Parts: sequence; structure tokens; C-alpha cells
Amino acid sequence: MFIPPYWIAAAVAWFVTYWTTPTARWLARRVGAVDYPGGRRINRRPLPRLGGVALGLGIFLGALVALPVVGDVAVVREPKHLVLAVPYGRVPREFWGVLLGGLAILLVGLYDDLRQVSGRVKFPLVYLAAAVPVAFGLTTPFVTNPLTGQLTSLGVWGQAFTVLWIGSAAIAMNSIDGVDGLAAGIAAIVAATFFTAGLLRGAALPMLVLCAAVAGSAVAFLRYNFNPARVIMGDAGALLLGYLLGALSAAGLFKTLTALSLAVPLLAMGVPIFDTAFAILRRLRRRVSVFQPDRGHVHHRLLDRGLSQRQAVLLLYGATALLGALSLALSGWVDRWIPLSVAGVLAGALWVTARRFGLLARSP
Repeated sequence: MFIPPYWIAAAVAWFVTYWTTPTARWLARRVGAVDYPGGRRINRRPLPRLGGVALGLGIFLGALVALPVVGDVAVVREPKHLVLAVPYGRVPREFWGVLLGGLAILLVGLYDDLRQVSGRVKFPLVYLAAAVPVAFGLTTPFVTNPLTGQLTSLGVWGQAFTVLWIGSAAIAMNSIDGVDGLAAGIAAIVAATFFTAGLLRGAALPMLVLCAAVAGSAVAFLRYNFNPARVIMGDAGALLLGYLLGALSAAGLFKTLTALSLAVPLLAMGVPIFDTAFAILRRLRRRVSVFQPDRGHVHHRLLDRGLSQRQAVLLLYGATALLGALSLALSGWVDRWIPLSVAGVLAGALWVTARRFGLLARSP
């Protein structure tokens, strides 16, 4: 029997997160890291918010166990022994950078969960953490012209783009984390989409390992976070999940030599990206700081229209899964005009949806 290392990463991440989340919940109550009802919060009872610690433990331990494994683990049955043959080797430097940056962003989110710092302080620290994997060699070396397919070298601008993308992905996931189970479920779906795209495109094994670890940990966390939630992930968990998804897309998908290499991450993460983009536009229209939170996110609009938390979350799960499937389908087209036409129609549909749900309205 042969076991790929990414299944080991998923299993370890699931196991660790599943069994440590109750401890994180207990710890949050002990230190007073609790979200109380009121204001923008929709929870009707106090909820501990250190679930991100359990998410991080699962992801990091799953990654550390499986990243050094460079091939399938062979389980050989002998007459009196069960032998494991584990091929191991060197972990690429850029993936150590991803883990170190993930630890940094987890600590930023944890500090916010404990101290409640402002966005003006938190978000610059998020981008500093996003620069860590770039310092270790993770970058976007080129961009493709979607009309001609011609490659253009980015040089130092590729590094700047990678930092901007990873940090923005973290902030977008943090923005969407407003309803029980929403961020964890979306992260699991997006990680599964990236994993599938990586398998189809022959991505590096460490990228697949980290995707599996993120998915396994997020699914385990849903056991406690799906409505009615018993614990929430807080900024530590949401920022970490978004950061890792941004870093993984840069590590495994942006480097693909196709004009549509951006299709998978942009579409798969469409719900948080779409919601955050319209939140920024909405706040600019109100002439307030883009860091000022409001109650105009897509999940708030769905709840205001009478949907329950579960209905809103399942609807957004479905939208994320549909966008993920569309990204995988479009990235396989050779004729680039077909996906470009579909992307144009999709952009128009998103704009109409935003207007229909009032995502650009000057919400309080």
C-alpha cells in the first residue's frame, strides 16, 4: 500500500485541529477572548474567539510532518512486522518562508484577538508578514498577456505583486468571516480547488501538501464552528487561512506558463475578493476610512433579506464551489477568447448582483 504525503498532511491536520479546538475554546474563556453580542456582531451569545490557534496547530503540524516526505510512503507487510518506507528529502526554501510568514500572521491575528487593535495597525503588519515568503524566494516572475499569451518579466515588481496578493488574500478572508462556518467552509473549498488544479498541472508536492493541510484543518474546525457555533476562529484563524491560500496560489498556480494562470485563484477566491472589493468601494463612496467596519458585507445582506445563518452560508458555499469548478474548467481551454468572454459575462453578473443586494449602498 502506498500513501501520498498530502493525505498524511490532511489526516494529521484534521486530527490535531479536531482534538485541540475544545482546549482553545477553554483557553479563550480563561483569558477573556470572547465576542459578546452587539454592534456588528450577529451572535446571540458570547463566543470564544481563539479557534484560530487550533487551526494553526493543525496546519503547521500537518505540514511539518509531511513536507519532508518527497514521495509516497510505502506500507510493507512482513510476516511478523509492518514496515514503513518513508522517502524524505529537503524542503524547498520558499515553503519554509510560507510557514514562517504563516506563524507571523497567526501572531498578528492572535494579538488582535486578545487586544483588539485598529485596522491601521493590523493591516500593515499583515503585509509585513506577507513579505516573509517573498524574502525566502516566493515570487511571481512574469505576467501573461491574456490576449496574446506573451510572457512579460516582472522583476522586482513581481515581488511587490506577490506581497500585495498574499496580504490582500488574508484581509479578504478576514473580511468574509462574519457568519458561523463561512470562512472555514470557503477555505476548505478553495484549498480543494487549488489542490485539484495543482494535481492537474503537476504542481510541486509541497504545494499539494499545504493545500491538504489547510483543507483538513478547516473541515475539522467546522465541527465546532458551523451554526450554531461553539467557538469562532477570530482574526488569527481568518488571516492565517487567507494568507496560506494566497501564498499557495502564488507558489503553485501563478508559475504555470499559461495566459489563464490567474483564473483559478481569482475565481476560486471570488466570494471573499468580491465582497472585500465592494466593501472598499462602499466606504470610499461614504468618504470614510477603508479600515472602518460596517454591516454591508454580502453575508449581512443575505441575513437582512430573511435568510438564516445556515441558508446564507450554504448559499455562499455553493457560489464558491461553482466558481471553483468554473475556474478549473476555464483554465483547461486552449482558445483564450472563450474564457475571456465568460469572464466578461461573469464580471457583469457580479456587478448586477452587487447592485441587487445593495453591496454598494451606504450602509451604516
